[in-house]
Amino acid sequence: MTLDLGRDLTIGIEQEFQIIDGKGELTHHIDTLLQSTREQFGEDVKAEMLQSVVEIGTQICANIGEARSELIRLRGGLVEILARDGLRLASAGTHPFSHWADQRVTEADRYKMLEDEMQDLVRELLIFGTHVHVGIPDPELRIDVMNEARYFLPHMLALSTSSPFWLGRKTGLKSYRSVVWSRFPRSGIPPELNSYGELNGLIELLVKTNCIDDGKKVWWDLRPHHIYPTLEFRVCDAVTKIDEALCLAAITQAICAKLLKLRRDNLGFRRYSPHLIAENKWRAMRHGVSGQLIDFGRQAEVPMVELVDELLEFLDDVVDELGCREEVAYAATIAREGTSADRQLAVFEATSSYHAVVDSIAAETVEGLGLS
Repeated sequence: MTLDLGRDLTIGIEQEFQIIDGKGELTHHIDTLLQSTREQFGEDVKAEMLQSVVEIGTQICANIGEARSELIRLRGGLVEILARDGLRLASAGTHPFSHWADQRVTEADRYKMLEDEMQDLVRELLIFGTHVHVGIPDPELRIDVMNEARYFLPHMLALSTSSPFWLGRKTGLKSYRSVVWSRFPRSGIPPELNSYGELNGLIELLVKTNCIDDGKKVWWDLRPHHIYPTLEFRVCDAVTKIDEALCLAAITQAICAKLLKLRRDNLGFRRYSPHLIAENKWRAMRHGVSGQLIDFGRQAEVPMVELVDELLEFLDDVVDELGCREEVAYAATIAREGTSADRQLAVFEATSSYHAVVDSIAAETVEGLGLS
């Protein structure tokens, strides 16, 4: 296998944001927003299921430096455009108090068909995620990396947790978004697949039996994209700070690079049952970085802070080639200081105000964008 880790593993990042008004409420503004962004951003800014949600998608990035420029361009541009209408951008996995029943489904045939098919599952989908694509041109390698990279999904979720509130309630979980999303079919930890052909056979059967229209409706936490030659990591909450988004993107790229490097050197990474990985995902949902995951090799519980240190050590021999050492190392800061979920809970503890929580999210969303 010939692979230039610093050249071949491209990155693409998708983020879903909340559109909020001056009072912190979600607002139905996507149609007006898209009219304002079309000339400047084209298809890089899109609608989502609900009209109070906006999605950005970066161009294909060769490295994390290009990804940083793209996120600043898109996130910063949205902040400035929304400000003209007295609105704000907020990045978190759930809104602390706005209710899904007050939202409107976007006026597009695809979303209306989904609503007709899935009813309240779609209407309740008031959640926001971060998706990272890593380019792996060889389809069989994409399957091999997916099988092994599943193990790290709980670690990534724990580092991204940003959804402790739901409908004006403190849920007791750090990622309630994961609970809402788990109601969808064909979601969660993916199964182990033996080949790309097996994946295609599964999708063909689901299409033939009218379960899905195409591979886009296979919504696993990690999936080979049905069109692009990428692995798409979908497990993360919408992280609040841009440095957090870049950290998760860099870790995602580095995990793929490390697993491919092991394979190039005729080594491998142990594969674990999706049921065991799901146990760790639950722990990440519940406690974030303040909890413990299970090290199945040692058959022991290990604090997330220690696991992050171990992950950084595991990735150490690829981060320089990828040019993302600083961004990957930021995971230690997250583990030590807490995630967006921890900061939101601290604001609520200090103020007893969900509106104060929203204000804090909106303020952190613009950090690092260089806006005046």
